[in-house]
Amino acid sequence: MAEMHETKPARTRRVRHKGRGSQILIYLGKQLRFFVNESDWKVLPMAAVIAALVGMVIRKRFFINMEGSLIGGFALTCVAIWNGCFNSIQAVCRERAIIKREHRSGMHISSYVAAHMIYQFFLCALQTGLTMYVLGILGVQFPEKGFMTPWMMVDIGITMLLITYAADMLSLFISSISHTTTGAMTVMPFVLIFQLVFSGGIIPLPAWAQGLSDFTISNYGIRAVVAQSGYNELPMVTGWNTIAGMENSEVGGTFTVGQVLDLLKNPAIQNRRDMEVVKSYTVGEAAEVLSAAEEYLHLRDREITHPVQVRQLLTYLQTADEMKDVRATTLVPGTEGEAPYTLEMLLTELLADPEAQPLLDRDMGTTITLGEVLDFLHLQELAEAASDKVLNQPVTLGQIADFLTTNEAVQAQRDRTITLKATVGDLLDLFGRENVQQLIQQKTAAASQKEIYARTTDNVVSNWVMLGVFILVFAFLAMLALEFIDKDKR
Repeated sequence: MAEMHETKPARTRRVRHKGRGSQILIYLGKQLRFFVNESDWKVLPMAAVIAALVGMVIRKRFFINMEGSLIGGFALTCVAIWNGCFNSIQAVCRERAIIKREHRSGMHISSYVAAHMIYQFFLCALQTGLTMYVLGILGVQFPEKGFMTPWMMVDIGITMLLITYAADMLSLFISSISHTTTGAMTVMPFVLIFQLVFSGGIIPLPAWAQGLSDFTISNYGIRAVVAQSGYNELPMVTGWNTIAGMENSEVGGTFTVGQVLDLLKNPAIQNRRDMEVVKSYTVGEAAEVLSAAEEYLHLRDREITHPVQVRQLLTYLQTADEMKDVRATTLVPGTEGEAPYTLEMLLTELLADPEAQPLLDRDMGTTITLGEVLDFLHLQELAEAASDKVLNQPVTLGQIADFLTTNEAVQAQRDRTITLKATVGDLLDLFGRENVQQLIQQKTAAASQKEIYARTTDNVVSNWVMLGVFILVFAFLAMLALEFIDKDKR
């Protein structure tokens, strides 16, 4: 009887972890080993060094003025994008062959990408916390009270985390479509340049390129940071600093009266002939102006009369040219052989008489202030009674121009030269340096306000949402690219 041989079926390899959740844990363990063994931890000290360099530049400007907040927002966004990009630019392409083999054996790409998202999030959070800590040590003046949270450092930290994480996912996608680490690192500089140049923050973009900023992470990152810093509520100092830097520069020169008169025919002046140079005032309006002036100048305290000593009065009579005829007045007629006794002789004797000195030192009159005179005249009541009475007619620029160009006395002086020279500093002192500084900063700040930097909850949240959209989109694209990894010819 022939021997019967029983043929056993071939054993198939069985994947132990088919569930996506358990595969995520496996990949997370793998990423932690990379962190320790492949020196992925080096991104943390690098983040601290970058934060220190940027902090030394922005610490005296960020949250202080408009320019400082815009520059600070751009710098912090650069830090976050740089950190995020170099976290994962080689994360996938360095193990592409391993991923392909694991995918063919039953591992899920979605689990792989999800594990990367979890790992990279914690890595970005560590970098963000370290960055904020270094900025605080270097003296960046974060306001204590936040806008979205009770602490401003937490507000900025959330934005920094979202920017870093979005850049991280962008790099993860680039790493997913790159076959080698060299290819990924070659593409990376172009991505960084695009993100920073087309951010629409510091560098003005031409009209054709402005739409590209909507596709950059940096655009929404800068908007969020600058809005949180209160950009629209801060002063603008560039204009004032420019003028202050010209303090020793001379302005003016030598002109003829004719050149000045010819300027009145300039179209810029002719188009403003109806502009009122001197407006019409009522008694009530004039009183309000005086009240405002009193608040700054303390006019009522101005002394208009002072006590005068007898000596000062007699000395004036003795020396003043306009009193010459008075001094010649004869007090005692002269007799034969004697000159008449004049007032000048009497003044000389009185001022030289030792016994008359106590009398000469006596005060005549008293101190009277402008306020006392106004109160005596009851001008307050008179002004209220006639508050609607018009004091003057308005004077327009055209009336002044017509007067100067038609007046014969003025025209006769056309060849007369006028020299006007002064430094910018002299003009600032003339108008009041602090007043000019405040006016320039207010006007330039009002002109520089932008709706995209408004410090509102909707504005900040909308930028956060857009950063979240970038995170999800790039993570999905990375997963989609890796789903086709089996089609690699390598």
